[in-house]
Amino acid sequence: MTEEEIREKIFDIIAKEARIDRGTLTLESKLEDLKIESLDMVQILFGIEDAFDVYVPQDDQSFKLATLKDVVDGVKRLVAAKQQSA
Repeated sequence: MTEEEIREKIFDIIAKEARIDRGTLTLESKLEDLKIESLDMVQILFGIEDAFDVYVPQDDQSFKLATLKDVVDGVKRLVAAKQQSA
């Protein structure tokens, strides 16, 4: 799966779960600025885990999520690690 495919799928999940216009999302978008409610964020994390068949660590300091680029990069690392262990 390419970085672009990962990004597109993540943006689709965020737009759907947080009811945000998909066209307004960019890699530079800050999660804080998107004003995603905590319940929506949980749904987004579940959606990402389901879509990529990975576990997103929420307490892990190495998995910091400030921008959508952070989310994409983090998921990319999780997918790569899963592929290596398969």
